[in-house]
Amino acid sequence: MPSSPQVSIIMPCFNAAATVERAISSVLAQTFTDFELFVVNDASTDNSVELVKALGAATGDARVTLIDMPRNVGPSGVRNEALRAATGTFVAFLDSDDEYLPGFLAHHVGALGSDFDISMAGHVVVRPDGSESTRHSAFIGQSTGHEAVRAAMLDEILPFAWDKVYRRTLFSDVAFPEGSTRFEDMTINILLDSRARKVTSSPVPLNRYYISSGSLTWGRIPARSDADLALADLHQHLPLELRTGSYAKPYATMRLLITMLTAQSAIMKLAAQPAAQATVDDCRRALRPAWIAGAATVKPKFAAAALLLKAAPSTFAKIYLKHSAQSYGLE
Repeated sequence: MPSSPQVSIIMPCFNAAATVERAISSVLAQTFTDFELFVVNDASTDNSVELVKALGAATGDARVTLIDMPRNVGPSGVRNEALRAATGTFVAFLDSDDEYLPGFLAHHVGALGSDFDISMAGHVVVRPDGSESTRHSAFIGQSTGHEAVRAAMLDEILPFAWDKVYRRTLFSDVAFPEGSTRFEDMTINILLDSRARKVTSSPVPLNRYYISSGSLTWGRIPARSDADLALADLHQHLPLELRTGSYAKPYATMRLLITMLTAQSAIMKLAAQPAAQATVDDCRRALRPAWIAGAATVKPKFAAAALLLKAAPSTFAKIYLKHSAQSYGLE
């Protein structure tokens, strides 16, 4: 009987015909080769499945498995389905519109060793005009899992799943919050940090993250209910001691940040879709004074931004749109 691979890679795929071959090819080009790749088709309506099958036939690579979902379940449901099939010691994720750089797996497997449970690194941001920049978490180095919880709540760890590799045992009795299409990465990371013995973070860029106005993150009007679902799941599963006491202010800051990020995503859509204003207004009402007070001492810039969003939303919107144009190339 063949031994289990070192790494299970999970790639959700929904109407990704334009990019899925590039993403799969970046996995097959890894210098570390002991992996299995699950490409999970989430009931695509384009020819994504045909392209994945054709690539598999052309390469003959038995490490690639296609899971074809009978109905659309969203990114969390897809990842949970593949996690149930995964057999690797470690788990990694990749979106079908992004790609790994060749040393991604080698770096992370080497960093994890026997006593680290999460390894994270930087990435290359590719803007719509093709220009690039690099980005990484403010937290660099090594820490305990509980210290990483605090850093993640304070936005000092980037809130993605695809720039990290996890020991698969962390996912025992843990699942991505199904039904949520925003912030599920941020909340699951905090929960996994709480279970980790040690985590390690490097600034080295190991992914290429493509920004597209048509992606799930950037292309739709968000609803605060998406954030509420992810937050409710985290609140249910995160130990009380990591939500109270010395963690109370970071926890409040995280809730503040997620609410503001939801508003910012809606602001990006206002010019073309005036209905996004309802989400902005909803977020402004949802910002609690207790969250702002909690953030004031640990992340005062976040508290100030929240006050500006509540008091002068048009000014907040102008500042954010300028920032998004400079950072992401999105107007």
